[in-house]
Amino acid sequence: MAGATTTSSPLRRMESVCRHLLPASPPILYQNPLGAIRLESSPVIIGGMVLDIHAKPSMQPHPGTTVPGMVKYVSGGVARNIAECICKLETRPFMISVVGNDMAGDFLLKYWRSAGLCTDGILQIDDVTTPIVSNVFDGSGELIAGVASVGAVEKFLSPSWICQFRLHISTAPLLMLDANLSPDSLDAACKTHESGVPVFFEPVSLAKGSRIAPIAKYITYTSPNEIELVAMANSLSPPEKYTFVKMEQSKNKAKAVEYLFEMLSPAMFFLLEKGIKFLLVTLGSNGVFVCCKESTSLMDQRKSEMMSFSTPLLQKLERCFPSNMLVDLPREGSSRTCVFHFPAVSASVVSLTGAGDCFVGGVISALCGGLGMMQSVAVGIAIAKSSVESEANIPDKFSAATIADDARRTLLSAKMMWCK
Repeated sequence: MAGATTTSSPLRRMESVCRHLLPASPPILYQNPLGAIRLESSPVIIGGMVLDIHAKPSMQPHPGTTVPGMVKYVSGGVARNIAECICKLETRPFMISVVGNDMAGDFLLKYWRSAGLCTDGILQIDDVTTPIVSNVFDGSGELIAGVASVGAVEKFLSPSWICQFRLHISTAPLLMLDANLSPDSLDAACKTHESGVPVFFEPVSLAKGSRIAPIAKYITYTSPNEIELVAMANSLSPPEKYTFVKMEQSKNKAKAVEYLFEMLSPAMFFLLEKGIKFLLVTLGSNGVFVCCKESTSLMDQRKSEMMSFSTPLLQKLERCFPSNMLVDLPREGSSRTCVFHFPAVSASVVSLTGAGDCFVGGVISALCGGLGMMQSVAVGIAIAKSSVESEANIPDKFSAATIADDARRTLLSAKMMWCK
């Protein structure tokens, strides 16, 4: 008996050390119980799976010293967040990514498997550090500073690994790429897709959004914020000719939106000329601009019919979207350029970190469910509102009634800014 005690003591000490070093067991990732799941082809999501470290001080930070606050581990990464959001809206994503064979990688994969999601496309590599992002926020949830160590995505999420999933990509209703991928991998993914499979490009950051330049002709949708939009346009137009000067804080929303349109429309129109079909420009609390050509077709309806989307949510959306509401683009067959503005939904802000990813996830899920572009954007805005009211990057649950009501109010308030 004494021998058994001696043998088990080092194990107990190791277990104790691991409990302190490892992030707490992740909450179970489960799909929002809004409807039934069917087996079908899946939207393919390619990009980073990241362990986020969130630090939120409880008092004003001071340079050169620490302050009290809260530090926690959160499953993150733009592509991973979008895929999780899609999953919780009952569209089954197929994720292609890379993690290290370390504590952070195990944490992320355990979280993923808890939803019963396929991990065949997630490469786990020995002697590689899982991508980690450390963020510091202020008391209101705004990001103050952050450091991203995501080199593994660029180095190991390679064209050869992506091409192994050619069949998944070619049969997908939609392919989503985040700009953490290397330029070669972005190019390989775009060239792998079957003709007619829409490509959604998520620029991730100001620095990486410019990676769209060589692949712009393949891109159906992209979702930059104001500064990412300008950087993307400048990457396709050397020397830099597009600028963005942030407006001073204004309580007059209409004036702010008009200013943003005047500042951003040259870059938006230029990117459409370069082959991008739909620009979804996120404006924070000022909402979203949708910019496109009238003659642009939405995703292949044959493929969208294969996809599931939350059945109760669809039913509520059908009831709450009146027949005379702006639910799709103006007439087909015209080459006019149109810009629509969708206002944000007022929210009780807790954290802003997952809002953009939830917006994209909501749009993709709605498109895969067969909704029109305008309805899908309204759903995305409603999902983003749920995100900012949650501590997590992606809320644990989505309320079909709340999303439908918020989407309806957003769509009722949408207006055309330009169509010439």
